Amino acid sequence: MVFRNNSMTARPTAAARIADTGPAVQPAPAMAPDTAALPESALFTLSYLNKDALKPSPIEPSWILEGDPKARCNNLSSFGDDWTFVDHWSCTSGKFRWRYFYDETILILEGEAFITDDNGVRYHAVPGATLSFPDGSAANWEIPSYVRKIAFNQKPVPSYLHKFCRLINKIQKNIFN
Repeated sequence: MVFRNNSMTARPTAAARIADTGPAVQPAPAMAPDTAALPESALFTLSYLNKDALKPSPIEPSWILEGDPKARCNNLSSFGDDWTFVDHWSCTSGKFRWRYFYDETILILEGEAFITDDNGVRYHAVPGATLSFPDGSAANWEIPSYVRKIAFNQKPVPSYLHKFCRLINKIQKNIFN
């Protein structure tokens, strides 16, 4: 079940469907292949989730509401001058108010967090859960013990560009089909 607009729907999220068939993310093999061996001509980014690669990434002190949460992060990939990037992130217990400067979708890998939006709706994020936060929003995070996630971030695209791209696609279909 998924909460959307404060009502329950029967449509499971992709993460829920994955969780029903096994772990959402497989850990890196004990002996992960050497990604440095990829040729310079490689077109794709290959990364492995590795908790040991997480580096200190302090939360803005003015955002901390309670406790001493310690965040750690490792960038897995980025595209187009940081237009889109993927981070592996973890945090210890504490409460803080997080502000979003990108559209962000997260997938919880381990632990749990209680996230409260500005309408007072509280979300319980556990492994396999996904949440999406629009650019410009903020949320209060409460981490009882520990949480680890993958964050998919993208700068928002203005609506006029979406409309322009749809127009171009229509023109291309009419010309080339």
